[in-house]
Amino acid sequence: MLLAITFSLVRWGDMLFYDPFSDKWYEQIEEQIDFRLPEKISLGDKFIVSYPFVDLHTHVRLNNGEDYNSLTKAAIVGGFGAMNIQPNTNPPLDEWNVLNDHTSLSKDELVKYLYTVNFFGGISDISAGPLDIQITGFSTDGIRYNSQELVESYRNKKVALLFDHSQLHEIAGDFYTGTNLPNAIRPYSNEAIAINKTVLLGLEFGFNKFHIQHVSTAKSLDEIEHLRRFANVTCEVTPHHIFFIPEMIDNPNQKINPPISKDRDLLIDAVKKGFIDTFSTDHAPHPEKPNDFERAPYGSSHIEVAFSVYYTVFNDLQLVIRKLTVDPLRVIGRCYEDLGMRFPNDLIILNTEDQYIVDSNKLYSMGKNCAFNGYKLKGKVFGVRINGKWVYWNGTFIDN
Repeated sequence: MLLAITFSLVRWGDMLFYDPFSDKWYEQIEEQIDFRLPEKISLGDKFIVSYPFVDLHTHVRLNNGEDYNSLTKAAIVGGFGAMNIQPNTNPPLDEWNVLNDHTSLSKDELVKYLYTVNFFGGISDISAGPLDIQITGFSTDGIRYNSQELVESYRNKKVALLFDHSQLHEIAGDFYTGTNLPNAIRPYSNEAIAINKTVLLGLEFGFNKFHIQHVSTAKSLDEIEHLRRFANVTCEVTPHHIFFIPEMIDNPNQKINPPISKDRDLLIDAVKKGFIDTFSTDHAPHPEKPNDFERAPYGSSHIEVAFSVYYTVFNDLQLVIRKLTVDPLRVIGRCYEDLGMRFPNDLIILNTEDQYIVDSNKLYSMGKNCAFNGYKLKGKVFGVRINGKWVYWNGTFIDN
């Protein structure tokens, strides 16, 4: 419960309402809003009302993998109302016809879908496409590239926000050196050097806004701090990098790219100090990974438990909500209204005291490769309201 909060707690009925935009709690909101709960139930102050979450880093698979229907259900269970799809789909998001296909597939879903464009594909100007496709920027995520290809893309693209998966792809290694994990030959400095390369080359060609994805090392934080003297550089962490250390890795579902590093506690400290801008999920579903580290693909399916991971680690509800709502919107220069959402028609209810053990077999996502399977987490999404209707309540989808 939020008994340690220094400012006054304000109740919505028996619940509490937190507004991440003002960082305040408001009185008598129940007099202004027809809440219409799905059932008559007494909700105490362990229940928190706030805005739906926004994920800047989500993967959809299609072609017998995670589709928009299964991803939508998983997102709702996780409290997410909007997701920013990364370009490494099959085929990749690098032509307008592909983006049109994705928009058609997702247009009737309950959550909002935004898109990034493959930085190395055929689209040079992201503002030149159809108005119904909400594009947030270019992205390098999930795309193997070399330095020359990066330079050519900077030369040929119109300036926009660049989401960067910072990695020197020509250097091998699944895990960082210094661990006892399989193929642990990736240099610890790999990510930091790649961040430097991406930003400095981009500045030379007029790019000035960069979002560094899934930061995994303290050396990368040092590099970002330096580069912020010259450019607008934001960054994110993802659930696995602030939860695990290499000694905890014991199955291929915890094979992530970038790898889990020894710097978990330093990343947590950077979040608390306000250095890291946002929380993202990097939800990367696979139906099943082979039980072999070397053959297993990278990624973890966990959008349904991401809030719980963050709340378990930080035990600071206001921080977690801000990092999943107002802060990601600031990175992409959007507001909820831009995404077609408006409070209180769109909201979530969080149960801050619920504790549970993750069971990947019960995930709505088609990806069962959850790195957190078997772990006990705290905090859970209890209710989700979209466009004025309750769609999810106490573990069950409501048929409207």
